Amino acid sequence: MSEALSRLSLRILSALLSLAILIQFFIAGMATMTNPEWWTYHSAWIGIFQWLVVPLPILAFLGSRPRYWRTAFATIPVVQVALQYVLAHRALEGRLTIGIGLHAVNGALLLIIATFLATGCADRKMSA
Repeated sequence: MSEALSRLSLRILSALLSLAILIQFFIAGMATMTNPEWWTYHSAWIGIFQWLVVPLPILAFLGSRPRYWRTAFATIPVVQVALQYVLAHRALEGRLTIGIGLHAVNGALLLIIATFLATGCADRKMSA
């Protein structure tokens, strides 16, 4: 895969991830404020879009320089999705009462990172 195609693929997948996270926010809001049955959609939707984070670090590395920053930022969503599961499940078990609040904050941070990758900000050289 060419470096340009890798960077383009990274941006497209990151944009799709950003869109999917916005949809997830909508679903969570519907479940919280109007109808608890929307939690089924909330759980199902993450099962679909969580896989968008897996190829991000690979595509970031395959792109041209600066590989370090791009790959580092593209790895963050993988960690964040794992953290989402830990926070939600610990909160539901009653072992981490603030877990659901942290789950929401981490979701917002995930949106910021995905948007950062989609706009190509990680492609710019960082000056020391």
